[in-house]
Amino acid sequence: MSRLTVGMQISIDGYVDSSLPDANWQLWNWGPDWPWSADLRAAFNDLLTSASGILLSRPMADEGYLGHWGRMAEQHPGDPDWEFSRAIGALPKFVVSRSGRPELDWPRTTVLDGELTDTVEQAKQQADGELVCFGGAGLVSSLLREDLADELRLFTNPGFAGAGTSIFGSRLATRNYRAAHSAAYACGIVETRWVS
Repeated sequence: MSRLTVGMQISIDGYVDSSLPDANWQLWNWGPDWPWSADLRAAFNDLLTSASGILLSRPMADEGYLGHWGRMAEQHPGDPDWEFSRAIGALPKFVVSRSGRPELDWPRTTVLDGELTDTVEQAKQQADGELVCFGGAGLVSSLLREDLADELRLFTNPGFAGAGTSIFGSRLATRNYRAAHSAAYACGIVETRWVS
């Protein structure tokens, strides 16, 4: 049976970005300098190793997610720390969109439009295994609100965003998840896994 895992970096105060210009909550903003410790890099790579497909929002596809990780894979050939970037290119991608196709056609990418529940089910069937979603925030909020995520993996950074976007909200106040795993990594990030 296919499952959907949502993976997100968050701040201590629960935001996935910051609206404050001087906020320094995130250890790694997906740039070329990667301060995550070896133990966390290995755990993050494992997340992609077990994946059969990736679920994305159309804005993420348009804002350069796929191109960025393609470039990172080219810059780090054969480096096991960057295996996840090669997996992003190799795995089937499913872009959820209600407003048309992404600006670029990416290899191994299927655009799904329609009701979110239906599109997620289509992606799960086509992936036929572990489907992983890294965002964006709007899509993840909708997945949580519609109770479509089987697992939530939060990578809590050791900093405060102060203000910004949250993937949570009052509509989740009646939901309960069960803690499945927790790990504190040498760089200061804590990963928590929650299952529905």
